[in-house]
Amino acid sequence: MKVAFLARCLTHGAGVGRYARSLLRAMRRIATDDILLLSNKSLRGLEGSSAVISSRCSNFLSILLWEQVDVPRTIRREGVDLFFTPDFVMPFRCPCPGVVTVHDISYAVLPRYTGLRARLYYGSFVAQSVRRARKVLTVSEFSKRAIQNHFGLDEDKIAVAYPAADEKFHPSYDPADVHVVRQKYGIEDDYILYVGLLGGWKDVEGLLRAYDVVRRQTDRRCDLVLAGRTCPATKKILAAAQQLDLGEYLHVLPDVDDDDLPLLYNGATVFAFPSLYEGFGLPPLEAMRCGVPVVCTTAGALPEITADAARHVAPGQPQELAEALLDVIHNEKLREDLAVRGLRRSLDFSWHKCAEKVLKVFHEAMA
Repeated sequence: MKVAFLARCLTHGAGVGRYARSLLRAMRRIATDDILLLSNKSLRGLEGSSAVISSRCSNFLSILLWEQVDVPRTIRREGVDLFFTPDFVMPFRCPCPGVVTVHDISYAVLPRYTGLRARLYYGSFVAQSVRRARKVLTVSEFSKRAIQNHFGLDEDKIAVAYPAADEKFHPSYDPADVHVVRQKYGIEDDYILYVGLLGGWKDVEGLLRAYDVVRRQTDRRCDLVLAGRTCPATKKILAAAQQLDLGEYLHVLPDVDDDDLPLLYNGATVFAFPSLYEGFGLPPLEAMRCGVPVVCTTAGALPEITADAARHVAPGQPQELAEALLDVIHNEKLREDLAVRGLRRSLDFSWHKCAEKVLKVFHEAMA
């Protein structure tokens, strides 16, 4: 079977990009199928032996035309048997059976955090994609129920394939290497770590308010490190930090090297994830894989993914988040217990199992 893998997102740093890269690597280890990568830009050495790279697209309209016009032409020309996109949207006129991964429907559930263009794009194109696809993949049972209810799909059409933390996330790094990374980013003291988008429904402002309570109610110096991609809402977060006078206690790291991220996790006292909505929640899983205790909300799929291996708080409740963080910071036994349970839970997820499930869905789509 010849599979066309829409690979434009492979070079993206966050979220879907990391999912696509890890899934592709795992699929290539076990698949006997021919995987053809389709992209509108250089894949920086990720192409492998089989790829079609179209001319660079410079704006949203040109990307849309490539996705909806050029990709179907390439599928016909290359004799593709099955089309797969890890990134929500497939061509309206796909000339072969298709499988699409829809990670969540945050754009519909929390539209105030999504720009108008993105709302229009996802609102129109995802709906068409899930109806035209032979199979829909998603990343949690929570997302499966949300997608099924929102689009009115048959349950049998949607399959769950859980992602995993990459193998580079583990608790066995040399403390000297962790120290070097801390020095690189100017982190001298213990720290609470957050990894993710610096804005949107991640409720980083709520974390800032919780942290303000933490630093006022403890004699132990524990800074706050925010590592992640910036967005227009980041300005509001920085303004809130200034209003709270967090000063030297706050470290905002928008450009963390990918190889440094596991070491940042390893150096953290506790990982905080205050999100208001999650279709999966990869950063808490990465933290658990590094043996770091996790405090996260009960939003979306987070309880499903973290199970009993994290300290849970209600979303949008900074005071409750602060109290949980203080408990973990001050209670060594609790930190050790969460670290052990988190590491054990993280091992329930693997990219090998994810790839096996995805390939099984591919063959079901062709049946």
